[in-house]
Amino acid sequence: MKSKHAMKAAGLVLIAVVLAMLTVQGSYALWNKAAGSNGGTVQAADFRISLTDTQAGSVTDMTLSNGTAATLALSSTGVGALLPGQSSYAGVQVNNLTDAGGDFTVRATTTAPVVANNPGSSLAQYITVKAVTAGSLAQCSQPAIYGQAAVSGTAMVDVAKYGAGVFCFQVTLSATMPASVSGQSAQIAIPVTVNQL
Repeated sequence: MKSKHAMKAAGLVLIAVVLAMLTVQGSYALWNKAAGSNGGTVQAADFRISLTDTQAGSVTDMTLSNGTAATLALSSTGVGALLPGQSSYAGVQVNNLTDAGGDFTVRATTTAPVVANNPGSSLAQYITVKAVTAGSLAQCSQPAIYGQAAVSGTAMVDVAKYGAGVFCFQVTLSATMPASVSGQSAQIAIPVTVNQL
């Protein structure tokens, strides 16, 4: 008798195992069901910053199409030769034209101005440069905004997406410049860097 009960129990267990396996296989098949979807397009954002000259109004992207940094020759408000003790003014507007989604504020910073002599000149030592930020390019020719600025100092402005910031520069020729350097020339370079905040 014991063997009949044991065989019935074993048969029931075997049926239960087979049913369990069939149930798992059916679920497994549903888990692997495939569904089609349309392919999307992924496009990288354009980190585009442009520079606008004070006087000429010319616009230049900071990074050229070949990936190199752009150089912008600024027009100044000075007319003719700069006389000892006088100043000339220039400025540049930094435009944040990125098409990135969401908030995309950048920080533009000038480094210390570099004044270098042209060949055969010794004028650079008599030139001082001040850099400040302003609300508009029109303010660059106002001497009062340079009052607290350090000579050869730096300036920094945060520019929101689609916004603009302004750097103004005052170039002054020393009143103690000797007559021996009269008519000579020098070059002034003021690098501007921009980083995302």
